[in-house]
Amino acid sequence: MFMRILGKSIARRKQRVAIAIVAVVMGAAIASALMTTSMAMKDKVGQQFRNFGANIVVIPKSDTIEVGLPGITFGSVTEQRYINESDLWKIKEIANWSANVLGYAPFLYQVVGVNGSDGRSLNIVLAGTYFNRSVENVTKDANGNLWATGIRRIAPYWDITGKWVKDGNDRRESIVGTIAAKAMGLSIGSVYSVNYVNPDTQNVTTRDLEVTGIVNSGGAEDSQIFVDMEVAQEISNRPGKVHSVQVSALCTNCPAELIGQEIEKSLPTVQAKSVKQLVLAENQIMMQLEQTMTLVTVVALGASALGVMTTMTTNVIERRKEIGLLKSIGADNRRIAALFLTEAAIIGLAGGAIGYGIGLGLAQFIGQSVFQSSVEIVPIAIPITMAISVGIALLASALPVRRATQVEPAAVLRGE
Repeated sequence: MFMRILGKSIARRKQRVAIAIVAVVMGAAIASALMTTSMAMKDKVGQQFRNFGANIVVIPKSDTIEVGLPGITFGSVTEQRYINESDLWKIKEIANWSANVLGYAPFLYQVVGVNGSDGRSLNIVLAGTYFNRSVENVTKDANGNLWATGIRRIAPYWDITGKWVKDGNDRRESIVGTIAAKAMGLSIGSVYSVNYVNPDTQNVTTRDLEVTGIVNSGGAEDSQIFVDMEVAQEISNRPGKVHSVQVSALCTNCPAELIGQEIEKSLPTVQAKSVKQLVLAENQIMMQLEQTMTLVTVVALGASALGVMTTMTTNVIERRKEIGLLKSIGADNRRIAALFLTEAAIIGLAGGAIGYGIGLGLAQFIGQSVFQSSVEIVPIAIPITMAISVGIALLASALPVRRATQVEPAAVLRGE
């Protein structure tokens, strides 16, 4: 009996039911589109930020010793320490966040003497690093390939004229910053010498290098020389040592500080600090993106709820005699409420299903227009969209249902 009454009610008012479904479809489509876009694009937005460089810097812990007399402090002396290159693979293998570590590049710095374009001697920073080096101890990928990391992975913003240095390929290859190259009068293919004075022994090490590439990064790198890590270690006689490590970590679902803490647990002799300016900018944009999408979704769902409530209210008014007749033959308020709420749930389910499909197409449009990327299907968005649609339909029907339960059968049947 209940289902027959429900079916006839929907059949007799197809137009009004269709209007209510359209109202739900509009809200569900926007909610589905923005939810799918937000979930699918969160990682891609984070990956775009990684194009701006590392967001975590790892440095060795150093002991600071106060110098002076009792009650008089002359200052402090900080002991120079290094990170063991043999431990760097642990950065990628940290617990819980291994997949979030996209890459790292270690650096060993020293000041070397070079000849300027005008013949005068210049002091320039020479940095040893990884460019694109395979790491033995890191878990291989599904195809059995070694994981590779270095500057090419964490600093895609580097504008290289010429070619990159190949790790371990030629011990003379180097990349020179654009400012340094101009000061030294160098171009691609130029051969030059660097002189390093050991601060402990005063021994001078001379090394001939060749320019394979010139970097323009807009930063301090433009004034430096970059060589393979082993070359820098040989020049400065510091085998297996590095000064710092720059880490690029995807942090859309976690603060960069958590990854830093895990790195410190894996390497107890280091401290990992997040690059606050970059991390704050990333978090701020992600928050603004989510807030904007949430606001638009709330407004759209509010409009949908208003449309459903208007339709259901009109439905109750048109069916007052039917409600009065049902009550006169024994139907209680719970039965009347169940009738209208079931109809609202059906409207919500139908509108949610259609709205999700439209929203998926809208998400693709947003992805291509705003992010220049396709949007992957997010399975969890399907039940969430359906639940929101049914919830909005039921919530919007609360007031009309209350009016339906307040109908007095005697008054209605008398035509009042």
